Amino acid sequence: MGQPPVSGDRVSALETIIDVAELGTWIWNVQTGETEFNDYWARMLGYTLAELEPTSIDTWLYFLIEEDRPVSEQALKAHFDGEASVYDCEVRVRHRDGRLIWIRDFGRVVSWTPEGQPEWVSGAHLDITSHKDLEQSLREESEANRELIQTLERAQEIGNLGYWKANLDAGDLYWSEKVFEIFGVSSDTFTPSVNAFRTFVHAEDLALVDAMEVQARQTGLFDVEHRVVRPDGSVRWVYERGDYTPVGGGHVFIGTVRDITEQKEQEARLRELSFTDPLTQIPNRRVFMERLNESYELFSRREIPASVVMIDIDHFKAVNDTYGHGAGDEVIGNVARTLADRVRESDVPCRLGGEEFGVLLPGTGIEEAMDLAERLRVEIAGYACTTYRGEVFQVTVSAGVSRFNREDEHPEQALQRADAALYLAKATGRNRVMKGA
Repeated sequence: MGQPPVSGDRVSALETIIDVAELGTWIWNVQTGETEFNDYWARMLGYTLAELEPTSIDTWLYFLIEEDRPVSEQALKAHFDGEASVYDCEVRVRHRDGRLIWIRDFGRVVSWTPEGQPEWVSGAHLDITSHKDLEQSLREESEANRELIQTLERAQEIGNLGYWKANLDAGDLYWSEKVFEIFGVSSDTFTPSVNAFRTFVHAEDLALVDAMEVQARQTGLFDVEHRVVRPDGSVRWVYERGDYTPVGGGHVFIGTVRDITEQKEQEARLRELSFTDPLTQIPNRRVFMERLNESYELFSRREIPASVVMIDIDHFKAVNDTYGHGAGDEVIGNVARTLADRVRESDVPCRLGGEEFGVLLPGTGIEEAMDLAERLRVEIAGYACTTYRGEVFQVTVSAGVSRFNREDEHPEQALQRADAALYLAKATGRNRVMKGA
């Protein structure tokens, strides 16, 4: 499955964010193995991305140390099974120069198959070798540094880019240098506090953050995703986790904050991809069936009518065989554009698969739907397609139309009638519209 188009300016901005955050990003299709990495991910391992292409999930497994595979697999299983809100683990990988580097690997499922299986997962890799080296060095130091070691270990276990320590009773707040960077302020001029932190929280997210703080006082766990507004007006998404530490009977939390803005943007792109046909950019079967069920519920409860149109391109195989698949794609694209341009905003045109399309018409009776189907048939038949060799050809479509009936026990029955009418149209000469029983 392809990725949605992104403008050059947007790509440049996202790449800058990634470089500043020093994150290697990845997008993985669990069902197909398709995996995409960014340039920094390859550089982190001592390569250029071009040297590693074509990439797949096997690219990652090649570099992952064999002994650490179970760590990754167990973390994935816990996330896929719903036991963990995110996939999160620390593993070692082999650098090009032969040394081992530590990677923090984290991500989240952003789309599921209709069968409930994980589909697209997005995440990032962070080189934490220096943190591990520092951890080892601190372990070897004197007993006086043990509290600092424990603090760093806890912060790393939670999964930090930046870490903080908050005394909720006194209002005191400590930020690591990375937190200042995430919030867009300087440690030289800004003094953090619990109240000052609240001024950064997006107004629409403040109630959520407050509710999580109340819950944290009871459960000992602070876990929330929210937006922050920097002094320059820019908005960033952050993920914060905190763990309660009893200190003199007060509420003291040690936690982490991670900038997840790019992850949120990737999730949005993948959500759009999971509901859009990649070739035509109109809704896919999943969206069509969801809206069909919604319309059927309205029809069942309030008798609001709805009709469906099933459309199939006539002799489509002959188009591919004669003019090539590029011409076939142009035909499919033209039909999709015609549907999208000629229906109402409330209607749902979709590509059901191959050369078959559907249109859901909420609030529309059968005769009005027949009129629309006929107008679509005529317009598509009048479109001239031109191949790269200059060959000009035209295609026609056949269509079947039906509506919800009071006797229907499920919405698919209207589709079945429209489909039967479609095949009757093809059997009686094609290039025509037939009404379902």
